[in-house]
Amino acid sequence: MIERLYLDNYKCFVNFEWQPEALQLVLGRNGTGKTTVFHVLETLREFIVAGRPTTEAFPTSTLTAWDTRLEQTIELELTGNGGRYRYRLIVEHGQEPDKQKSRIKTERLQFDQLTLYEFDGSDAHLFRDDGSAGPKFPFDWSRSAIPTIPERPENQRLVWFRDRMERVYFFAPDPLRMEYQSEFEVEKPDRHLNKLVSWLRHLSQESVDTMARVRDCLREGIDGLKDFNLKRAGETSRVLKFEFDFSEDSATRSTNRFTLSLNELSEGQRCLVALFTMLYAAVGPDTTLCVDEPDNFVALREIQPWLTRLSDRVHD
Repeated sequence: MIERLYLDNYKCFVNFEWQPEALQLVLGRNGTGKTTVFHVLETLREFIVAGRPTTEAFPTSTLTAWDTRLEQTIELELTGNGGRYRYRLIVEHGQEPDKQKSRIKTERLQFDQLTLYEFDGSDAHLFRDDGSAGPKFPFDWSRSAIPTIPERPENQRLVWFRDRMERVYFFAPDPLRMEYQSEFEVEKPDRHLNKLVSWLRHLSQESVDTMARVRDCLREGIDGLKDFNLKRAGETSRVLKFEFDFSEDSATRSTNRFTLSLNELSEGQRCLVALFTMLYAAVGPDTTLCVDEPDNFVALREIQPWLTRLSDRVHD
């Protein structure tokens, strides 16, 4: 789990340290940086895993507005794989006329007391799992070399860290953006879950157990819901259909059974579909799930079962 996050000269944070619990509620006034904490974790994932360049991941606009320094520091510590990882990144921003340029001044990854990787501003230094020195080579200072390092028997600790960072999820579900139709499967959903149906389409092929758990929870949380399934709507298109049955509450059975697609559900119901999907698809061992304002669009009585199940899964 993430043990420590340190931010200096990054947006609204100066010399800021956060040590979250396994299950952490983040509260604060508007503008105090709640979303920024989640956003920087997402940015680190894209930087370390996908190779996003510094000019996109850490543009000059991310410097603290009231701080005149041109260096920003980010540190991340997490436990797993039998030890503690420490990642440190110092980004240096240019002055006029190169103000918009940023580069890596220092990047270092350690496991307990052993250095696994270090970039000194010009050369990347690799180290084996036992701490002994490995290859050294010049590398572009505008991006991390970690995403490019091939897996080998002697660098399993570095590879584990990279894979672990890939399992950092940041969601801010927005029911107004969710598409009701899927043209293809999506393994890695976007932040606002625009492709929720495509994610469920992927899960239906890869994890029957996850789909069953989501289905059971939604039956409890959405009145009258009996089932949901992906229905063919073309050669490659699929539409998520929700089957409702209120016949037990009425003498006219046939007129109280109907089917709705995702866009025909209420905004709150769409959010519940998203919340329970992420609960069972994105919460597991060595994962981090960040959810920004999960109570938007849903009432307290509707989100309470989700919070209870989330706590159970985290502590299991």
